[in-house]
Amino acid sequence: MMTPTFQLPQSGLFRKRSELLSRDARVVLSYERARAIGLAHGITLHDTLDLTKKFWDLHTDPILGLDGAATTLLTIQYNLVAGTLAQYAATTRPELVPLVEDLLRWNVSGQFCLTELGRGLDIFRMKTSATLLPSGEFDLHTPSPSDAKFMPPTVPVKGLSCIAIVFAQLYVNGECRGPRPFLVNINDGYDMCIGVTAKLLPPRGGSTPVNHSLTNFHHVRLPPSALLGNLNKSDRIHRDFMSSIWRVAVGSLALGSITVPNFQVSSYIAARYFQRRHVTGVHGKLVPILSFRTQQLPLMHAIAQAFVLKALFKWAIEAFMDKNLDVRVRHGVAACCKAVGVQHAQVANCALSERLGAQGLFEYNQLSNIYSEMRGISIAEGDILGLSMRLVADTLAQTYTLPPSTHQDSPLALHEVSLFEEATETVSSSADFTQAFMQYVQPRCQLMVESMGHRMAYDAAIDQGVSQYLIDLYLINAIKTDSAWYVERGMFTRQTIMRMEDAALSAALPHLDELLAEMKVEPYITSPIISDERWEAFSKTLPVYSSPWAETSQQKPFVLERARL
Repeated sequence: MMTPTFQLPQSGLFRKRSELLSRDARVVLSYERARAIGLAHGITLHDTLDLTKKFWDLHTDPILGLDGAATTLLTIQYNLVAGTLAQYAATTRPELVPLVEDLLRWNVSGQFCLTELGRGLDIFRMKTSATLLPSGEFDLHTPSPSDAKFMPPTVPVKGLSCIAIVFAQLYVNGECRGPRPFLVNINDGYDMCIGVTAKLLPPRGGSTPVNHSLTNFHHVRLPPSALLGNLNKSDRIHRDFMSSIWRVAVGSLALGSITVPNFQVSSYIAARYFQRRHVTGVHGKLVPILSFRTQQLPLMHAIAQAFVLKALFKWAIEAFMDKNLDVRVRHGVAACCKAVGVQHAQVANCALSERLGAQGLFEYNQLSNIYSEMRGISIAEGDILGLSMRLVADTLAQTYTLPPSTHQDSPLALHEVSLFEEATETVSSSADFTQAFMQYVQPRCQLMVESMGHRMAYDAAIDQGVSQYLIDLYLINAIKTDSAWYVERGMFTRQTIMRMEDAALSAALPHLDELLAEMKVEPYITSPIISDERWEAFSKTLPVYSSPWAETSQQKPFVLERARL
């Protein structure tokens, strides 16, 4: 039997110690929830390595809407860390199989230390170094404060030992051989490992707290087995690096798919509140606020987007798993899906929250939290703007081509083609491609990628038989994101767009209750405003402040006395 050359610090998930009791209880709860959700789905090494249906189903489980921090911990643990290690365990490092299984069972916490505070998206030029020593060991070091690994939650929590995949520039005999991944012990659940320092960042605000940290390494000695991969010098350093972080692309698609359950939860809450809340109508009778177009429009658009995006991600996952496609094409599909999913989700969540009035501001109604969580998702596993700029640049340079539309005469397909033709003409007519791209195209890259996502979603919805009234609502909403283009081309007038929207809404609204039932998300709704019964039960839990004489027949007279000096 092969003896593992990489030893984990010994620790258990449920060990207690007095110094841990002061930690933010919500952070600890999120770890518990992440573990419970992960174990309930029964993710195995096979699932995370081969990206099975079970792996993707985890990321569209509506329960994720209850705790954004648990979602963050889950996707780091199962996708970035276990997924990366599984690749090595299945090929060159079989001794890592027990570690992957420990990660999947939550016997150990895994983190992914890639981004640096001073680098941002320029991760290829990271400054963290790992120098090969004569003994065969490595010296892992953070040269300056700006080179600290940014965001991964590496502070000790709950007695759960923590390991991390840390990316650092490999130096051999003074030569830099490019960024490489290293397996590093971070803490034993109580104390940091020697040479490793984590600074706990303040909460992001508005979202469920994660113990995000700044992580530094001061000449940490690593065994030879810590290097994932080999020491060989490569003549394609950048491509090898991108290959080593390929799980980030998986994360882009996986995190983007979380927009579907988030849509379902937020639209369900808004719909039930709109049905429950009544105001006095023009004829003096009480009417539900759902009877007003101002409520109906954002609600039904959100529901339509939930169903259409579900079809989009089903198609995208199949494309992403197609090994016959160029890996860059698969990554491009993931980028488009994440961009359009987050775009729709943030607009919808903001609109629905506003239609809830003051109730939309409170965390207990879930929408404000969902909005904040989606802000984090828009950056995690690939910032949408950065992904968009890379995708558009590659497309204009004809490096590769994404799958074409299956409905090439549709308004959304024509819009996408036109935007890219305009950009191509702009850079082609300039003597300086790079300058023209940065000056005129770069500011429009995200809009262009979103247009690709709109087209893909529309195609997927038609091809998978989504109800026509939902497709019509989706189409109108996508048109409205750049209505000037459609008016300029003479395809529609503003009045035509308005009347098309009204017709689609009128066709969809009678199906509201059956659409809500089809979502099957009510068990995951904690908001008390969806029914009178829930609100009454919730109100009884609120702290009560009243006069101490409130229950007596004679109350003490209220006297305002002049303050004595």
